[in-house]
Amino acid sequence: MTAADLDTAALIDEAGELLAAAVPHDAGCWHTTDPGSLIETGFRAHHMPPPDASVARFAYLPDDFNSFARLASGRQHSGVLSEMTGGQLDRSVRYRELLRPNNITGELRIALIADGDCWGNVSLFREAPRDFTSDERDFADELSGVLGRGLRRAGVRARSAPESAGRWPGVLVVGDAGEIVSISEPARSWLAELGAPDAPEHEGLPFALVALAERARGDHEAWARVRADSGRWISLHASASGGQVAFVLQEAHPGAIAPLLYAAFAFTAREREIVDLVVQGRSTEAIAQRLFISPLTVQTHLTSIFAKTGIRSRRQLAGLLTGSADPGNTRNLG
Repeated sequence: MTAADLDTAALIDEAGELLAAAVPHDAGCWHTTDPGSLIETGFRAHHMPPPDASVARFAYLPDDFNSFARLASGRQHSGVLSEMTGGQLDRSVRYRELLRPNNITGELRIALIADGDCWGNVSLFREAPRDFTSDERDFADELSGVLGRGLRRAGVRARSAPESAGRWPGVLVVGDAGEIVSISEPARSWLAELGAPDAPEHEGLPFALVALAERARGDHEAWARVRADSGRWISLHASASGGQVAFVLQEAHPGAIAPLLYAAFAFTAREREIVDLVVQGRSTEAIAQRLFISPLTVQTHLTSIFAKTGIRSRRQLAGLLTGSADPGNTRNLG
């Protein structure tokens, strides 16, 4: 599955079918995650409606049982809510506010980890009175790395993006209930790339902004990097004041995206140094002098870098880091 040439949505759908066969459930929700901020940047719901602001307000509480942040950093990356609450589900705000009103007693959560970074998460649900077992929890933990590597590859695959030279950042302000208080024209354009409807004032915001707003309300400020349908990386910054949250949306600087790509390709520390210098236009000799290694060693590292990326030239490598790589010349990441 993880070697298939699938985009994120197709990968999640295929993985969801396989997971449903092994761990039957009534509904499930998958989220992609910015590994730097651990903010959910997208969703894929199976047999359930997409989460809105009221759901995000309770589903991603950092202090509730089996928070995704704790699962991501823990020794085991999966958890059953009933086990963590000692059989007292009412101890969980998420259960009281979201699960119980929907007749759900079984919840299994999985943080999807690749080389220490969290690239997504999954929530599986069973209606009352059924629950998940410890064996299913352990099986889900074993899948964490497989699914994490799959999302890592699918989520940051290089694609060309339309030109945006001179495009202004957009500003958006939302109220306590998620309603749009003000929006600039550039913000409308950025929202469209994130899949927002033509009239976001009436039809709602993309999930990435909903999740970011809730994080900002708790931490005062939050940020995330999101890959738009166009292939462009968009940087989202949110700042909360009172009940309002102000967003700045703009094209992400290559320096903000490079760590994601480096992690996705599993570059070594030395390979990262060499890629940075290649992007700067340095020659093999200049790189060798800068890093105090031989030109032959530089070429050996470049051979490894090209093998990992499927790229055949320095120009394509630089294009990958600046968002202008030709997808036909770049294979899957990971």
